[in-house]
Amino acid sequence: MYFCDKQLIITETTLHIDALKKRFINVESISVKDIFQFYRSKDEFVKKSTVDWRIYKLVDNGIIQRIGRGKYKFGKQKEFTPLISKSTKSLYNKLKREFPYLEISIWSTEWLRDWMLHIPRNHEVIIETEKGTEESVFYYLSEIRKNVFLNPSIDILDMYANEDKDKIIIRNLITDAPLQRTNNVQIPSIEKIIVDLILDTELYSNYQGRDLESIIENVYNLYSIKEDRLLRYAKRRRKREYVESVIKDIV
Repeated sequence: MYFCDKQLIITETTLHIDALKKRFINVESISVKDIFQFYRSKDEFVKKSTVDWRIYKLVDNGIIQRIGRGKYKFGKQKEFTPLISKSTKSLYNKLKREFPYLEISIWSTEWLRDWMLHIPRNHEVIIETEKGTEESVFYYLSEIRKNVFLNPSIDILDMYANEDKDKIIIRNLITDAPLQRTNNVQIPSIEKIIVDLILDTELYSNYQGRDLESIIENVYNLYSIKEDRLLRYAKRRRKREYVESVIKDIV
């Protein structure tokens, strides 16, 4: 308890939360420049990198939230809880009945449509499972569903996918990938989805360019993004610096 209280005191002292609230509580939009000037008034030698870290901690602790590029307001952003369709949940439950001991994650690119500039005609259901089990899951699903693919290239999808129906794509689940449970279904966290969209450009070719930028902008504005989790997963994929630079250019 003492340790927690000590940490709280350090946070309050470093971030000047009470003074920050007093200064900006009724301000609709707080810019990075506003926050920098506030901390400069407390310490004339404060570095921009230090202020950037403080902004990150303020967001991470739910003190302020992003409302646009370089703009913030007081309050905590909501957690990512997508609406899982009956068909997606049914598919997940069938897989868990058939493979009860497998680590399986499922999600639909339909969740991205509200954040995009160009809406794809159809969507992909992405199923990720433990390494070495992808073929078993693929053969099982191929017996009961159509338009099922195992780690497909863009050429395979172009040649064989039925563009009038959603595609089901089986992939390897990377060890220690960030997952969450929503409505009794295991899905990727929003941090994992962001990293995968950035790195898997061939699979997610419909979600690149300005659409990718729009998705990331909207996600950062709407939800509480755990950047430590995001960057840890990007590091697992050996692309931390690249992912970090892409996101910095957008948000």
